[in-house]
Amino acid sequence: SIFHANLKQYGDWTAIESGLTAGGVPDSNFCIAGAEGWVEYKLARHWRVTVRTEQVGWAERRLRHGGRVFLAVWRAERELWLLTGWAARAAKVDGLNAVPKRTLIGVWEGEKEDWPWARVAKSLSTHKFLVVPK
Repeated sequence: SIFHANLKQYGDWTAIESGLTAGGVPDSNFCIAGAEGWVEYKLARHWRVTVRTEQVGWAERRLRHGGRVFLAVWRAERELWLLTGWAARAAKVDGLNAVPKRTLIGVWEGEKEDWPWARVAKSLSTHKFLVVPK
């Protein structure tokens, strides 16, 4: 994946293949600077993001228990959107352009090689999550 290739210098990454054993588990687990978390990768055509109900449930349960869950969305082939897992429900229902601003960590444009990978790694390891009630 794009993340593994560009972020392996900042921490440890494991691709998760859990399809039949645990519904909704994100695509990758990471540990960067002592912070462990999860990233679900999505591709957006225009503003539509396909997020399964199980993925929303898994992210919200983990976040409620203090876990770190992120959505990384590759949009329009030239943008990386990094969001907290609290954005999953809004992205599923109304699309990427409807996610609450408080769930947006960053948006970077340009070629994948030029995205600020050190900044992305720092965001993954240091972002402070707010509990977002239903």
